[in-house]
Amino acid sequence: MKVAIAQEMREIDRIAMAEYAYPGLLLMEHAALALFRAIKARFPLGKVGILCGKGNNAGDGWALARLLTLAGAEVLVFAPEEEGKLPPDAATNREVARRLGIKEAPWSVFLENPALRSSFSVMVDALLGTGFKGEVTAEMAAVINTLNSTDQPVVAVDLPSGVEADSGRVPGPAVRATLTVTFGLPKVGLLVYPGREYAGEIIVDQIGLPPPLLTDRATAYYTLDQSELAALLPQRRSQAHKGTQGHLLVGGGAAGMTGAPVLAGLAGLRSGAGLVTLGVRDGLNLPEKPMELMVKPWSRLQWEDYDAIVVGPGLSTEPDGQEILATVLSLAQPGRVLDADALNLLAPIPQWWAKVKGSLILTPHPGEMARLCGLSTGAVQANRLGLVKEKAEQWGVTLVLKGAATLVGSGKEPIYINTTGNPALATGGTGDVLAGMIGGLLAQGLAPATAAVVGVYLHGQAGDLAATEIGPAGILAGELLPRIPRVMGMGADQC
Repeated sequence: MKVAIAQEMREIDRIAMAEYAYPGLLLMEHAALALFRAIKARFPLGKVGILCGKGNNAGDGWALARLLTLAGAEVLVFAPEEEGKLPPDAATNREVARRLGIKEAPWSVFLENPALRSSFSVMVDALLGTGFKGEVTAEMAAVINTLNSTDQPVVAVDLPSGVEADSGRVPGPAVRATLTVTFGLPKVGLLVYPGREYAGEIIVDQIGLPPPLLTDRATAYYTLDQSELAALLPQRRSQAHKGTQGHLLVGGGAAGMTGAPVLAGLAGLRSGAGLVTLGVRDGLNLPEKPMELMVKPWSRLQWEDYDAIVVGPGLSTEPDGQEILATVLSLAQPGRVLDADALNLLAPIPQWWAKVKGSLILTPHPGEMARLCGLSTGAVQANRLGLVKEKAEQWGVTLVLKGAATLVGSGKEPIYINTTGNPALATGGTGDVLAGMIGGLLAQGLAPATAAVVGVYLHGQAGDLAATEIGPAGILAGELLPRIPRVMGMGADQC
């Protein structure tokens, strides 16, 4: 699914009006209808308070007020004391609502009457739209803070007010919504943090826009949903055998860190790879090794014999690890995934990307990304979207920046924003599982960017399933493994 920044969505609206003869009032009406349907399906209509601002979002709010009133709800619209000149379509909807006798009051009434605030069954945030950037005014901040102090469910129009549409930044007070109904395409700020925390449940309504405008036009970001997963999964043919499903090599394993390559190797098998070999230090004992995994010492490896390579889990940064990394970087084939200590060994190599042959997938967490970029971890977290775009292109790799809302960039391609996963995954070893999953998918023939996107999505889904079945904390990385085939089966069921 495509994900829009504000300018892309404005351009879609403009083309709908200019080339498809869609009146702006029609789009506003469809937006109000989307809000009406969502509110009616989830909340008692009762008494509804609608907070309007000074832009087109206010027009959506006024149109919604009319629909709710005609459906029998008691509606009170709160508008700024100095509303100014609303955009034409918004002004029309306000005038229609006024002629219907819909009640309105200034923001000050909302701010000064706690008993009135508590009388609403639901509140609607139609204060700010996708054009917001920077900090809200003092008056708006007071309205937002007061709204957040109420106990009523809050429905945000397109985007919670105070959240930046293109970045998810929250530079000041922002509405904490129970539900956000967004129009046309999801907005970047709804899918990345901290904006994602403010959105609540997200409904994407296409509001009757011409389908080609939503599907054919390029956007800078996208996300994967369950309906799209099946077409990307590796397909097993009726005559498949272990030799046709790809052979993955996992290179790593230092004393005290032997569990990491085992987790990665098992994740490769659970993701569908036909064979997995662990390449470990000569003489290293693997007491954790399951019988399904093969083992070879580094000195006996023929690196080119494998369909995909994961290197880094449990590798350590010793000199022999540096030699292994140099060997892996020199290969033209197969596709390789660099994780953990492979990334730490990579970071100090001057212009390492100029030495790389073939396709490479990097899977850093924020600390590893900071070392690769020569930045602080805080600087990485403050500019996740920009860094993934910049570095994926500069380095010529598929880049997986792990964390809440993991990002995947590949060369000059759009950035993928992942929507699966939860804080239960914040435990040691889950990154090894992800690297193994991506490697297993790569070994089965998926292109690097596809393997990364699908692996990240399924890894998060496995974490979501584990959190549901086990709990929100205390999950072990190994508990993701048996859930990988289950979430892959959920995608295959869509075929």
